[in-house]
Amino acid sequence: MSINCFVGKRKLKCSCVSPLITSPTFIKLGQLLSTRVDVLPTEYVTELKVLQDKVPGFDGKKAVEIVETELGSSIENLFDAFDETPIAAASLGQVHLAVLKGEQVAVKVQRQGLKDLFDVDLKNLRVLAKLLDKFDPKTDGANRDWVSIYEESAKLLYEEIDYFAEGRNADRFRKNFDKVKWVKVPRVYWDRTTTRVLSMEYCPGIKISETEELARNGVNRSLLAERSGQ
Repeated sequence: MSINCFVGKRKLKCSCVSPLITSPTFIKLGQLLSTRVDVLPTEYVTELKVLQDKVPGFDGKKAVEIVETELGSSIENLFDAFDETPIAAASLGQVHLAVLKGEQVAVKVQRQGLKDLFDVDLKNLRVLAKLLDKFDPKTDGANRDWVSIYEESAKLLYEEIDYFAEGRNADRFRKNFDKVKWVKVPRVYWDRTTTRVLSMEYCPGIKISETEELARNGVNRSLLAERSGQ
C-alpha cells in the first residue's frame, strides 16, 4: 500500500511510506488525522482517507486461539457456532459471526500484541512530535501544537484497544436512546467479553458514506440526514 505525498502544488507517489502504514499504529493514526482538516492541508487529508478503507484480516484460526485464551474455554463451549472467516477487518481487529444460545452475534477480536506495539510506536512518535513543534514553519498560517495532537491521539489509541470500555460506551448509548425507535444499538454479551474480545448482538447495517448501497435498499437519504443531525 502507498499514498500520495504533496509538495506544493505537485502530487508525488510515495511508496516509501508503505512499510509504515502496514503497522496498525500508523494506520489508526492516519485514520485519526484524516478527520483533522484543522491540522493538515486538504490534500493530505484527502490522501489519508485511503486508510479508512478495508484492511486485510488475520488468520481465523489465530482469532479462535485469541478468543479461547481470553475467555478461558474452547470455542465449542463458548459458542454454538463460530465462523473463522471474518465479515469485516480493521487496523485493530476483525469481526466474526457466531451463534450463542440460538442468536446470531458479532464477535470482535483484537489483533495480537497491539499494546506492546503501541508502547514502542508511540514512544517514537512523541520524539517526532517534539521535533515537529520545533521545526514546523507553519507557513500555511495554522497554529499546530504537535505534542498536544500526539497526546490526544495516543489517548484515543489506547482507549480503542480496551473493548470493555467500548462495551460500556455501547451500553450507555443504548440506554440514552432506548426511547428512540429508529436507533438500534446492539446488546453486549458481557460473559463473552474481555478487553480484547467483544461479543455483541449482530445488527447488520450500511455505512452512511455508501450512497449507492443506501439507494439500492430504499433508504431515504434526506430523512437519514435529518435524523442524524437531531
